[in-house]
Amino acid sequence: MNLLLATIDNHEGLASRRELLVNGVYPDWIDVGAWYGRHIIRVRKGWYARPTERRDVIRAWRVGGRLTCVSAVEYHEGVEPGPVLHVEVPANAVRLRDPDDRRRRLASDSAVVVHWTRHPGPGDRRAVDATHAEAVVAVCGVHGAGVARLFGKGPS
Repeated sequence: MNLLLATIDNHEGLASRRELLVNGVYPDWIDVGAWYGRHIIRVRKGWYARPTERRDVIRAWRVGGRLTCVSAVEYHEGVEPGPVLHVEVPANAVRLRDPDDRRRRLASDSAVVVHWTRHPGPGDRRAVDATHAEAVVAVCGVHGAGVARLFGKGPS
């Protein structure tokens, strides 16, 4: 189990099933760890994280991307996430999921702002870096609660 957790940590807190297998983790360890949810959680199909990972990071990854805009600023400043989740996804992303239920598709009334991009900003798996996040905040303009899913156009 230590190898499983170390591999997830080495992959910036989020690892694909393939990355785990390539690093020597047995498929049964992944399945058992995710089944009980104490050691790892299944974020979305084929992706795993520790249950201690920040909730907003898991929610963004579950949608299909990583934190951007005000959500990334909050992440970098270490403050509690706001009511609206801003997620950067590739321009060709499909099957976006509900941030709180990986089994449901993203609904149009979700408090999620999707930032589609052809050129991902710098950063890691969790979030774009702070400088890029500030630049996206300057042009996004959607930060309030209860906002329906919008397609923000940031500096991409």
